[in-house]
Amino acid sequence: MSNFVSSDSLFAALSIIWLVTLCWIVYKPGKDLVIFHGIILFIVFSVRYNALYYPIFSIAIVLISKVNLKLKTAYLIAVCLPVFAFIGYTTSLYNKKYDTNQFSPFGGWQLASNAMYMYAHVVPKSPRHVPLSLKTLHELTYHHMDSLNHVKPKFRPDEELGVYYLWDVKAPMKSYLIKYSVGDSTTPYLKRWAKLAPLYKKYGTWLIRQYPIEYGKYYLWPNLINYYSPSTEFLGYYNMDTDTIENVAVQWFKYKTNKVHGYSRNKKIDVTSIFPTILAVINVVFIAGFIGFFFISGFKRVNTVSKKLLVLLLLVWISNLLFSVIASPIVLRYQVFPFIFTATFATIILSHLLKESKTDDQNESSNLDESSII
Repeated sequence: MSNFVSSDSLFAALSIIWLVTLCWIVYKPGKDLVIFHGIILFIVFSVRYNALYYPIFSIAIVLISKVNLKLKTAYLIAVCLPVFAFIGYTTSLYNKKYDTNQFSPFGGWQLASNAMYMYAHVVPKSPRHVPLSLKTLHELTYHHMDSLNHVKPKFRPDEELGVYYLWDVKAPMKSYLIKYSVGDSTTPYLKRWAKLAPLYKKYGTWLIRQYPIEYGKYYLWPNLINYYSPSTEFLGYYNMDTDTIENVAVQWFKYKTNKVHGYSRNKKIDVTSIFPTILAVINVVFIAGFIGFFFISGFKRVNTVSKKLLVLLLLVWISNLLFSVIASPIVLRYQVFPFIFTATFATIILSHLLKESKTDDQNESSNLDESSII
């Protein structure tokens, strides 16, 4: 992961620290620990918006901690203030520089992209009443989808969930930005990109409301399968299977040319191909372990702190699952954090189940021996 120029490794590392400090707050809350946790939450929240659900857990753990009301209030301030300050600052910055009052323009783009993957399966059926503000965008989308229907499935750029509708210049959103975005060619690209986000959010929401069942069938369900065994995506090939880089990268790294090469003749990174299968197995073992733990009355055998930790970990896993499936197409690099903590605690739970099973067998054997003596 660290061989790629991205925030994925940093986000995963910070997320692990966030979860570990959260567990420590459950075990033994303290002033220094809560302050450190608040700082980590702020940093990880600012690195990637996949952490949008993290503050919910941080606030909940502080609320149930066994400290007096005064300390609990101070802890909540330490946890919440940095995050809320970051949200307020980012929103005001977008408003000041790009005349748009929103926290994350990318959210609007992503929602429209998700909806378009669904709508690609719905065309040629089209809603009768299209809102006036969405009419031009919808006509552009409709004609694009209609043209894709003449392409063989295996050659379609949107055959699998991904980033086609987000970034490809031939796709409706980028085409609309080029033809109809606010301003002209002299307007900074980022300003035009941000200004379109509310429209795309409105369009994505409208499409989903028109076809909620189809959205579940063609976007949510395939993405749930991706969570079980995610695609390697960018991690599968060296430099995304190309031998060139963009000029911005040449300038950043001070390269002499935009040509790059690797020591391996094969551009494919073979080692990453095993991880989707490993993650699929780990997810199954993790859930099966919790089910087994429940049926052997494991929650009754452990102390209160252990119960809270187990419930916390299960809820974090479920929240990550729901957020990941709903938010964007899932790929392997997004799942490094759950990969690590799920593997860790799946091992712990499985070892506990094996230990309990061995103990039960010994007790049963002892009872049989006593019966034979009698």
